[in-house]
Amino acid sequence: MIRVYLDWNIFTYLKQRKESEELYKSIYSIITSNNNKLLFPYSPAHLQDLKRGFSKSEKAKELTYRDLEFLQEISQDHCLYEDYKEKKVIPSLINSTEYFKQISEDKTLEEFDFDELFSSDSKEITELWEKYLALLKAIPCGINFEQFDSVHAKYGAIKYLFPNTRMENNFYNLMKDLMKIMSEPEKHSKIYKSIRNSTIEDMKIDTDPTNWGNAFDYLDKVLAKTKLNQTFREMVESNLKVTHKDKKLSRFDYFVNYYISLDSYGYYRDKALPNLIDDATHAYYGAYCDFFVTDDDNTYHKAKAVYEYLNIKTKVCKASEFPAIFYSIIQLGNNNITESISNRIVQIIRQSLILMKSVDDELNPVSVHKINLPLVDYFNRMQISYYSDSTVLSFYKKRDNYSDFMFWREIKSVVDKIVFDFGIDDKMKGDFNEQDKEQLNEGKNWNGRIWTRNEITTDIVYIDEPFGLTLRVRINKIY
Repeated sequence: MIRVYLDWNIFTYLKQRKESEELYKSIYSIITSNNNKLLFPYSPAHLQDLKRGFSKSEKAKELTYRDLEFLQEISQDHCLYEDYKEKKVIPSLINSTEYFKQISEDKTLEEFDFDELFSSDSKEITELWEKYLALLKAIPCGINFEQFDSVHAKYGAIKYLFPNTRMENNFYNLMKDLMKIMSEPEKHSKIYKSIRNSTIEDMKIDTDPTNWGNAFDYLDKVLAKTKLNQTFREMVESNLKVTHKDKKLSRFDYFVNYYISLDSYGYYRDKALPNLIDDATHAYYGAYCDFFVTDDDNTYHKAKAVYEYLNIKTKVCKASEFPAIFYSIIQLGNNNITESISNRIVQIIRQSLILMKSVDDELNPVSVHKINLPLVDYFNRMQISYYSDSTVLSFYKKRDNYSDFMFWREIKSVVDKIVFDFGIDDKMKGDFNEQDKEQLNEGKNWNGRIWTRNEITTDIVYIDEPFGLTLRVRINKIY
C-alpha cells in the first residue's frame, strides 16, 4: 500500500469541497475507491489543530465532532504517534474521537506545575527526587545572560523568555522555563516574531525565500559572514546540545529543530508560533509516509527543505499535484487484478532498472532492480540471487523515509492480493488472519504462505533484516 499523510488543511478542504470542486471530487474519489491500495494515517497533530477551537462554543464543539467523523472515515483510525519515552513513532489503531477526548480533557500543559513533578507521597521516592533535583540545579544551563543583556534593544524581548533561568542559572530552571513556553505558545508568538524579524534585518537576510535556492546552503553563506563562526547545521546542532545536554536526541528533536530554525531565519515565515509548531509536527509525521500533501505554502517549502537535507524521500506535493503524481506511479481505480503476478514478475525482470550488481557473503552473484510500478502496490525493489542449484527473486519495499514499520492493514493487503492470485497455499492457508498477527506479535517465526509448482517455489515471509515483508520466488535448476 501507499501511505499518504494529509495536512489538516487538506482534510478541511476535502470535507468542505468534495462535492463542489472537481479537484477535491477527484481526490475524494481516489481515496474512497482505492482502500486496498492507499492508507491515510492521522496523528496527534491533527487533533491539536482541532483542539484550538474546540471549547469556544457549543457550535464549535459540534463542528469539531463532525470533523472527527470525517477524519475517521479517511484514516479508518490508523494513527501515528510519537512515544516520547521510547523516542520513536508507533503505528496503531486508535479511534480518533476517543483519542481527541483524551487530548481535549488533558490539561497537563495548561495547569502544569513543574515543581509538583518532584513531589510524592512516598518518602523514599521523594528522597530520590530531591537528589535528582539537586543534580539538575547543579548543572549550568549553558545560556550566557550577559550576552543577552549586551544585545541591541530591539532584541530585548528575548530577556523575558527565561525568567527563572535568569534568576538562577541552572538546568532545572531552563526546563521549567521551556515547559512554560510549550504550555503558552500563543503568548510567546509576539516575542518569537520580534526576535525573528530583528535577526533577518541585522543579518541582511533576503526576505524573499524564492531567491534563496537551497535553504541550508544559503543560510550557511549568511552565517559565515557573522561572528557566530558556524554553519547553519552546526548552529542547530549546538543549540540541541545546549537544550538536551547528555540526553539521547530523537528523530523528532532533530527534525522539529531544523524545521523551526529555518523559520526563525526567515524561510517561508509562519504568522504564529502555535501554527509553526503544529506544521513542524505534521511535516515530521509526514516523513513516515510515502507522500505528504499540504496546501500551506510555508509548510510545503520548509518540509521539502528539511526532507532534502535529512535525505528523506517522502514526496511533498500540493492537492493540485496529488492525482497526477499518483496516476503516474500506480495503477489506481481498478481493484480487480487484471494481470497475474507471475506475468508482472516476468515483465519486471525484462524491464526493471538494474541499480547494482555485486556478490553476497558466499560470493554468489546478486543484482538489485528498481520496480517503477510497485508489485501488488507495495514492492518497489527486486533482488536476484544466483546460486549453483537455483535462482531466487526477493521482492521487498525499500523505504527512503523514517518508517521502519507496517500497519496490519498494509501486511494484510499484500498477503491477500497474492493469495487472490495464487489461491490457497500448500498448507491450506488463505487470507491474512488473527493467527498470523499473533505469530508476528509474539516474535515467532512467521510461517507466511508457500506455494510449490513444479520447479518453482513461492513464499511470503517477514525478514526483520534486511527486507521486512518479502515475496520470494525460488526457481530450481533442472539437471
